[in-house]
Amino acid sequence: MSKTWKGALLVSGEPGTGKTRWIKEEAAFAKAKLFRWNARTDRSLREGREVLHQQVRSKERLFVWIEGADDLTQEAQAFLRRILETAATNVTCALEVRELWKLSPPILSRCTVVSMRSEQSQRALRSKAIAAHIGLSTSTNLGDILPAWKDIPELRRNGEDPYRYIEKIIEIYGPEMKLVQQCVKAIGSGSSPWIQLSHFLLNAPPRLISE
Repeated sequence: MSKTWKGALLVSGEPGTGKTRWIKEEAAFAKAKLFRWNARTDRSLREGREVLHQQVRSKERLFVWIEGADDLTQEAQAFLRRILETAATNVTCALEVRELWKLSPPILSRCTVVSMRSEQSQRALRSKAIAAHIGLSTSTNLGDILPAWKDIPELRRNGEDPYRYIEKIIEIYGPEMKLVQQCVKAIGSGSSPWIQLSHFLLNAPPRLISE
């Protein structure tokens, strides 16, 4: 992988975009065994807590694949965070999700995000953004990906999906960015995603998004 390693993988994308195949291929490439747990049928991790706790302490090369991590309750996500923090160095946790924004900021900050939606890699997008920010480039083409804040009313009228843009923000700016975490936390607490999207676009660092 070309991305900065953070200890766990977060593979995001809609059904049919290749998440399952990607995880299996990564495990095979690493010559690791694969353990799969379906969180969509165990949203509280009541059944999986002890099992996962044991698996991440495996002494052999292992991929712990947690399917549907975005369906976990907030309490279960707090436990999942501890799982990620205590995993052995030879164990890779791979969280498979459909809706990236549902995960708590502490989990996002501990994962290397792999998007199965992007036509361009996260690394390429972020490199363009950094280049524009330090003045090496005058255009990042992010205007084709993220809207300007003044376009939000029209997007709402047209029935656009705000979470698509929230996920792009996480991919481009990184889950460790404080403003990203604030927006995700507010949405998780019930705030309108459109309001948080507008807030981000208004307060993001200059020159990283088109005006």
